[in-house]
Amino acid sequence: MACRRLGNAGGVRFDVHASALVAVVVLTSVLALGLLPVTAPDQPVALYWLGGLVVALGFFASVVLHELAHAVAARRYGVSTHRVVLGLPGGTAEREAPPPSPRTDVVIAVAGPVASAGAGLGCWGLALTVEPLLSPTALAVLLWLGLANLVFCVFTLLPGAPLDGGRLVRAAVWSRTRDRERAERVARRCGSALGATLMACGAAAVILFGQFVAIWLAVAGWLLLSARAVGSTSGGEDTVTP
Repeated sequence: MACRRLGNAGGVRFDVHASALVAVVVLTSVLALGLLPVTAPDQPVALYWLGGLVVALGFFASVVLHELAHAVAARRYGVSTHRVVLGLPGGTAEREAPPPSPRTDVVIAVAGPVASAGAGLGCWGLALTVEPLLSPTALAVLLWLGLANLVFCVFTLLPGAPLDGGRLVRAAVWSRTRDRERAERVARRCGSALGATLMACGAAAVILFGQFVAIWLAVAGWLLLSARAVGSTSGGEDTVTP
């Protein structure tokens, strides 16, 4: 599917993959039809849809922050980021060169999750600070946006490519073996195993226990397995460009 240019931030070009629209629609619908009515009951239906859209768009703005954190960390080590493509469920970065060392790989990898955690905790802190001034729907929007960022932070740290956690696996193997290509293969195998495990656990929870919310585990696993085919990754895996 095609990408459209979103703009530039911090010297990095951001494009939007068509799959991002799917993510916005799904997240908005889940919030408007299920989560917001439970968190803020007895509010107008239009407010739930508006609140869901705000959370979805705010979450993708946070993904931009996540990717910018990666880009800033990479730039400190002389590695420029040319472009980031935002898609389902995150972004993939095109950089001019791979990280020069395992330590650099670790620093670049953790920068994004740290930014996401900061955004999530910031939303919660703001919600607690201004709670008396907010309507129930506005408060719920801040709380769910914070939770979305924290869940995204944890998800990207799972140990397998193409997630940021896969970079940490790659850095650990690279540091031990001094072989980056071997480390890359190990990280990819971990990613495949992780994706299959999440899909199996999600499917089992739905089929055996009727826990339909666990379908998100299966979706996450499928996204890991199909990330390269779709053209976007959850944790911003590097694509090296000449």
